[in-house]
Amino acid sequence: MSHHDEVFSELFAGRENVVTEIEPRTKIIFVAIGLLINLLSPTVYTPLAIAFVSLVTLLALKIPPKILLLRLAMPLVMAVVVLITQIFFYGTTPLFILSFGGLQLTGYQEGLAHGFLIMWRVLAGVSLILLLTMSTPAHRLFLAATWFRVPKIFIKLALLIYRYIFVLMEEVEVMKNAQRVRLGYSNWSRSMKSLGVLGGSLLLRAYDRAERVFAAMQVRGYTGDATLSYQQEFGKRDYLTASCLGLALVIFYLVGQIQG
Repeated sequence: MSHHDEVFSELFAGRENVVTEIEPRTKIIFVAIGLLINLLSPTVYTPLAIAFVSLVTLLALKIPPKILLLRLAMPLVMAVVVLITQIFFYGTTPLFILSFGGLQLTGYQEGLAHGFLIMWRVLAGVSLILLLTMSTPAHRLFLAATWFRVPKIFIKLALLIYRYIFVLMEEVEVMKNAQRVRLGYSNWSRSMKSLGVLGGSLLLRAYDRAERVFAAMQVRGYTGDATLSYQQEFGKRDYLTASCLGLALVIFYLVGQIQG
């Protein structure tokens, strides 16, 4: 399996370990409440605690640090941008002044603190989502959603979308390799032209595949109805796990309140 495939696959969610064996509904509720506590935390200590526990757990599951960094890269960039904008546009107490020719930018103490809070909220939230998705196969998450009374049409669409995202990614890889062989990315102008052709071809192939898949489903008697239900029952172990995770949520909440 290539490194690109490892980043987006369910390789790690399919492993057998303590976290992957936790009942999906329990994990969904834990993550949902954790996100709420993270957003409402008045201090940076709760997001720090959530991010630390989530990332340490993922590393304990033997997920390569490089994979985690790649998944955190884009949220981290966005968080840093938010931090920078908050420093210069939020607050009243000057912390430093930057001069560029005739332009002066003032950094504020309140902006720095508020920016760090938002940045860690973003990282903590993403870490929680990674903990959920990298320890639970997607089909189990979608089936667990039926227990929460999510409309079946959304679940069916999510299953189809999730399946064909990877199919289209494979087609993109094939088309891009063909363009590379023809020196389609030898310089900047060619790269831009090749990307445009790639995007247009991908849209046409996606539409064509959708038509063929729909025709194939109709031939097999698909009418839009599907039996989706979650049959797994809660056991003693699940209740014990839910109690432990609930205690962790209380600790996360108290950390922010005590330090505040």
